[in-house]
Amino acid sequence: MSSILTASTPLQYLDSHSYTASSVSSLENVYLTVYVVDSDPKARGVVKKLADTAGYNSIEFDSAERFLGLIRTEPLGCIVLELELGDSDGTSLIRRIREAGWKIPIVIVTSQNDIEWCASAFNAGANDYLSKPVAPEKLLASIRNAFEASEKRKQELQSQIDAERKLSSLTSREREVLELLVAGNSMKTIASSSGTSFQAVARHRQRILEKLGLEGDVALARWVFDLRREGGKV
Repeated sequence: MSSILTASTPLQYLDSHSYTASSVSSLENVYLTVYVVDSDPKARGVVKKLADTAGYNSIEFDSAERFLGLIRTEPLGCIVLELELGDSDGTSLIRRIREAGWKIPIVIVTSQNDIEWCASAFNAGANDYLSKPVAPEKLLASIRNAFEASEKRKQELQSQIDAERKLSSLTSREREVLELLVAGNSMKTIASSSGTSFQAVARHRQRILEKLGLEGDVALARWVFDLRREGGKV
């Protein structure tokens, strides 16, 4: 798709680039994409053509507002961003992306090459900074590095989706016992505090392990804390 996305762009097109964890069971068909954000149509077109020729999926946006209006969930791939976006500052877009918790790599390709702009971009959360004019091979190398990082992020997100699916199979009582176990409570303590038998708590623990595909309390604790570290909720 060579033209700029507009407010009327079918969201079905964007569904293959963004997603919500609750709406998909697999990220297999979620494509890593180069998101080109630049208010200059000529510069934007050069980056898109370079990415397309190299075999990458790419989409153009002429403003930060257009990008945020159409990409509402964490995208995968990388953003190639010009810091001067007409009436807005690309640095503010970087901050909003990071505040949303999105880890997509951001590659700055800009006509601004002084230390103030560069430091501001990196402090906001940019991953690379290239000054125009940039050699095609240098930009492609940056995109390639970004895609490698984004592929790892895709695997992390898939792990979260798989974990959340397993968690959804637990009953409310099993979720309660799980939370108490990983908080460091023994089965005896859980039974005493909840007014139930040790045997009942033991049965809940066993079903939890079976549903999550784990063996033992150490594996259970590691699984939960790994999930939390990656942004999942238990």
